[in-house]
Amino acid sequence: MKQFFMKKYIFAGILIFILFAFGIANFIYQFDEMNETFKKYGKVANQRDIKNLISKVEETANEELLCKINFIETYGYIQKLLGKSEIDNFTYGKDKKGYLNYASFYREDDPNLKEYAKRIRRLKQSVESKGTKVLFINPPEKYVPNISVFDKGFPINDTNKIQDEFLLYLHNNGVETLDLRKTILESGLPYEKLFYKTDHHWTVEAAFLAFRALVADMESRYDVKLDPKGFYRNLNNYNKYYYNQSMLGSMGRNSGINYSGLDDFTLITPKFKTNLLWEAEDVDGDKKHKEGSFEESILQLDLLSSSEIYSVSKYDTYIEAINPWDKITNNNNPHGLKILCIRDSYFSPTLSFLAPLCSQIHMIWPLATSNRVDVEKYIEKYKFDYVFIELYPHNIKEEAFPYFKSEKKE
Repeated sequence: MKQFFMKKYIFAGILIFILFAFGIANFIYQFDEMNETFKKYGKVANQRDIKNLISKVEETANEELLCKINFIETYGYIQKLLGKSEIDNFTYGKDKKGYLNYASFYREDDPNLKEYAKRIRRLKQSVESKGTKVLFINPPEKYVPNISVFDKGFPINDTNKIQDEFLLYLHNNGVETLDLRKTILESGLPYEKLFYKTDHHWTVEAAFLAFRALVADMESRYDVKLDPKGFYRNLNNYNKYYYNQSMLGSMGRNSGINYSGLDDFTLITPKFKTNLLWEAEDVDGDKKHKEGSFEESILQLDLLSSSEIYSVSKYDTYIEAINPWDKITNNNNPHGLKILCIRDSYFSPTLSFLAPLCSQIHMIWPLATSNRVDVEKYIEKYKFDYVFIELYPHNIKEEAFPYFKSEKKE
C-alpha cells in the first residue's frame, strides 16, 4: 500500500514540477510583452482604466502563451483523429464540407431587438431635416439552411430568425432595409466562393457582389446616378490575384490548421486610376493615414506575404478590417456623395470598392470604440447624404447600438 501511494506522490510531484517549470518559462517568455502592456495601459485614473488594464493583461497572457500554437495544433489533431465535428466544447462545428460554423445548444432571444430598431429610427429622425437617407444593410450569415449540412442533431447557431425578426421591427419603425441574403446566395457563385472555411467572414468575391447590389439598390431606391454605365460594377475592370491555401481565419486560428485546414484568398483591386486618402484611429487610439492609389491607401499589402499566419488574417488587407473610426476621401471626386457607415469588419472590403464612387466615406465601428466615437455628436457635426448601418447577425446586440437610447426632448 505504501508503494502504491508513493507512486502517486511521485507522479503528483513530477506534475507539479512540470507546471511550475512551465510557469517560470512562460513568465520569462511573456515578460517583454507584459512589460509593454503595463507601460501602455498602466496609468490608472478611474475604474474604466482598471478594467481596460485587466483586459489587456489577460489578452497578452492568452496571446503570448508559450507554445500556444503547439497546444492548439495538438488538440486539433487529436479531435480530427477522433473524427469529431465539434471542437473546443462546441465553440465551433464543422459541416460535411469542412466549413467551421458557430455552434450553440440554444440561442436566447434578445428582448431588446425592438429597442435597437427604435434607436435606428431615432437616428433616422435626427438626420431627416438635413435630407440624409438612412439604410440598414443585412449581410448573410455563413450558416445557410439546406446548404450547410451537419450531423443529425448537431447544435448549430442559426441567426436567420433573429435577422428576420429584426428586419420586421425596422420595417415597423419606418427604417428602410437592404437584405443581402437572397442577393448573395442566388448570385450564381457557389457557396464555396462566398464564405471561408476557417473564418466567419464572407469572401472578397462576396463583398464585391454586395458592393454591386448596394449600388444597384441606391440607384433604384433613391434615383441617384452612382454608376450609370456599370463601369465600376464590372469585374473585368478589376485585377484578381489568387493566393491558394494561404489564409487562416479566426475560427481556424482557434482550432488549428490540422483541424480546419487553410483557405484560398482572392485579392480584387481596380485597374482604373484612383487617388484616395485613408485616415483612421485604431483600437489603442493611435492615428493613422495613407494616401495614393487604392493599393497604397486602403490595402495592407504586407499581409499578403506575411508568414505570421496564426496572428494575421489576409481578410484584414482591406481597411485593416478593424478600426473604431476610419475615413476615406476620394481626391478624384470631391463633389461626390458623403456617406457614414456604422458597421463591423464584414463591410470593410465592400466599402473599399464603394470609395471610388463617393467623395467621402466615414466609418464607425461601435463594437470597437468603447464609446470613443459619439455617434450622436458625429452626425450632428457632419452632413451626410446617406447613413448606412451594417451588422453581421452575431453582432446585433446592445454594444452595437450605443446611440439614441432615449427620445430627444424638445
